Amino acid sequence: MLSVQSVPLPTEVSGPVVFTGDEASLTVGLLTGLRAVRPGQPLMVVDGANAFDPFLVATLARRAGLLPKVLLDEIRISRVFTCHQLEALIGGRLQRSLQQFGAKAVLFAGLLDPLLDDEVPLKEALRIFTLIPPVLRQLTADGVMALCVCPPLAVPPGREGFLPALHELAAWIFNVAHAPNDAVQIICLKPRAATWTWEPQMGMLVPRRWW
Repeated sequence: MLSVQSVPLPTEVSGPVVFTGDEASLTVGLLTGLRAVRPGQPLMVVDGANAFDPFLVATLARRAGLLPKVLLDEIRISRVFTCHQLEALIGGRLQRSLQQFGAKAVLFAGLLDPLLDDEVPLKEALRIFTLIPPVLRQLTADGVMALCVCPPLAVPPGREGFLPALHELAAWIFNVAHAPNDAVQIICLKPRAATWTWEPQMGMLVPRRWW
């Protein structure tokens, strides 16, 4: 439904995909997820970063020549504010939603955010993190593209291994960062090294944080 030809990513990207870097990773992850949207096959968004911006999506729709409502109706969002909400979602609710809506892509915006909260006990964060890799593997086996965006956060002691573990599991890793003149640099770290520069029209589209 939405063609984002200006984003210089590979035409075919299989999951799991991990986006790291600065806040621009949230935008590039969203754009990649929107490329998978088809009528009757919406994008599922699990928002752990509290950063899903409907105004940004509306802007993207207008630039693609669509009514904003048309694109927004093809997105199903679940906001995750705590590690236990994340656990409940990946423990069954997500799979039921995928079956209900026929989605072929899931965007985990801030997948690690609920687990990097220093108020969450380390033992609990470690336990819940172990549930994530099997879910990502199952999504891939089911033909669902899993996009995991991990924007920069302070990492409490004992949780330094979370992101490297996702990198080990990922089929693709992209590091995304702002570059001069409102450009964005996208570096592919896996499966092969490559670098692109994206110069979006009218400046960078930055998602806002809702806190």
